[in-house]
Amino acid sequence: MLAALALLAAHLLIGILRMPGRVIARRLDEIEQYQQGAARFLVDSAKLQGHEPLQWVLANTSEHSVVLWRWPSAGVLEFAAALLAPRLVVDERLVPVGAQQIGGRDIAIGTTPSGEHGLITLQGTETRGLRLTARAQ
Repeated sequence: MLAALALLAAHLLIGILRMPGRVIARRLDEIEQYQQGAARFLVDSAKLQGHEPLQWVLANTSEHSVVLWRWPSAGVLEFAAALLAPRLVVDERLVPVGAQQIGGRDIAIGTTPSGEHGLITLQGTETRGLRLTARAQ
């Protein structure tokens, strides 16, 4: 009986000692994932889709630019402004046709991976995801 209690106590002690190691390993994995891309980490953590357009905008537009967005605004698009800061994210309906600047900042212009060229625009999708498009200048 005493041996069984000692075995049980040893088993519980080993289990308790292993827990912090697992927690620390999980946190180190999260740090590594975050360093590979904050947008991807945060979007994936929220169980949403569409981190690729955000990463593209971060890599291919100036920090001092304006990125346009288009409805629907639910899902990843709700977080776009915070993830793309210090870029401004502005509703494209507020931008007059032919405008090149808003608030003294240039609107981001480029060619998307799909080959569209124009004002960089993030569009929400029906599945609460995100799509990268280019609005004609």
